Amino acid sequence: MNNKKVIVSRWKDLDKQSNSFGKTYEYDRYKFIKGEDGFKSNIAFLRLPPKKAAFPLHYHEYSEETFYIISGEGMLETKEGKQEVKTGDIIFFPTGSEGMHKLTNNSAVEDLLYIDFDTYVPLDITYYPGKDKIGIFGEHYTGVLRKTSAVDLYEGEEDN
Repeated sequence: MNNKKVIVSRWKDLDKQSNSFGKTYEYDRYKFIKGEDGFKSNIAFLRLPPKKAAFPLHYHEYSEETFYIISGEGMLETKEGKQEVKTGDIIFFPTGSEGMHKLTNNSAVEDLLYIDFDTYVPLDITYYPGKDKIGIFGEHYTGVLRKTSAVDLYEGEEDN
């Protein structure tokens, strides 16, 4: 894709992805700019229904993130603890455990809408503190694995 042009779009024309799991997680993500299309960033709008989060507490090894709260209010959990965020707040998450975060909609009635700016990397590793899992997100593989199910490098490689 030739990404050397100005892009103007409308909300209704953005790719929408919806996801929910259990009582805690639910979101709609509207992708605007996609790194996999040859850009150096990912830009998406996320809508969280009342009392929902998009993702568990996590941090990225290679991708930085910035959130801008368009409307609503939320509870942001980071390495330093929890704090409220609201319309107009801008939040930056560096790579590594210092950038650990989880955003949950605080409201019982209003959606939380924010824009998520990420640096695009061809392969990112996501860690979930206190959980036995690790995420690998890339162009050719995406998955969440158990850390305890690691195998030896040479398993299944015996000489004949």
